[in-house]
Amino acid sequence: MKTKSFLGIDFGGTKINFILLKNNKIIYKTRISTGKIDSGNDIVQKILTGVTKMEQKTSIYPSAIGIGLAGMVNHTTGQIVFLPNIGKIKDFPIIEHLSKKLSVPVFLENDVNTALLGEACLGAAQNKQNVVFISVGTGIGGAILIASRIYTGKNGLAGEIGHLTVQENGLLCNCGKKGCLETVASGKGIERYVTKEIAKGVKTKMIDCKITAKKIAQFAKHGDKLALQAYAQASHYLGKICGSIINILNPEVIILGGGVVESGLILRNTIKVTKNYALSSSLKDIKIVRSVLKNDTGAIGAALLAEILKSKRDIYI
Repeated sequence: MKTKSFLGIDFGGTKINFILLKNNKIIYKTRISTGKIDSGNDIVQKILTGVTKMEQKTSIYPSAIGIGLAGMVNHTTGQIVFLPNIGKIKDFPIIEHLSKKLSVPVFLENDVNTALLGEACLGAAQNKQNVVFISVGTGIGGAILIASRIYTGKNGLAGEIGHLTVQENGLLCNCGKKGCLETVASGKGIERYVTKEIAKGVKTKMIDCKITAKKIAQFAKHGDKLALQAYAQASHYLGKICGSIINILNPEVIILGGGVVESGLILRNTIKVTKNYALSSSLKDIKIVRSVLKNDTGAIGAALLAEILKSKRDIYI
């Protein structure tokens, strides 16, 4: 059955969310594990698996599909540029491959840009014109809204906040540089910090468990000092970056989203640290808030992207 519905896909390092939107309402959603990704074709197959599952469950065929991928993409050419946290895939024409398999238009974007679009239309950034979204999950991504349009830069790669350098000669990042924000403040960065400290002999109750950001958050909520320190370090560096963003862009709102933010352990301290690094005149009336749409924001935004671009409306600056 064909309807004026739009499928949004949020393809991340650990999970892939699928949301079917009609009249801005969710009519179906599912999630599958990202699993092992070795090639661009693996990404294509994962997407086709989710689309097939949706069509079998609903008997609905969307009017268009939007995809938000965690990494660097070129929305104009439909190509993956580099996905540092998903198989380190480079230079893959994903839309060309998907168009051969799907009978509807397919649109590509960075996953944080789609998350920003979701929040701008239906979430924490409604009626705001100048917004920055920072997604803190497996990795860290960013997106920028200027005058109600998504700023993508010359090659569509603007907003790579996770790859701003915060430590000289710091840890090696998946992007190939050292000391990126992602190495200390993402879910993987938090895991690396805890693992390294345990190896040094730091006392903790996390000795006999698998070290994941989610598990570390659980221990932090029960007062484990190392777990608390890991999240404190993450929020410290996020706050420094938020302060710089405010000084450069003077947004109305900075939205923090992603699994690490949903732990509830970093927002308050990030705001506190931000105040130490942002100019007081720039801080006036600026809010730093959590995502309203939470884990659904990327897929909702991808569905909205499909609807907007299919209608030939321009959302970029």
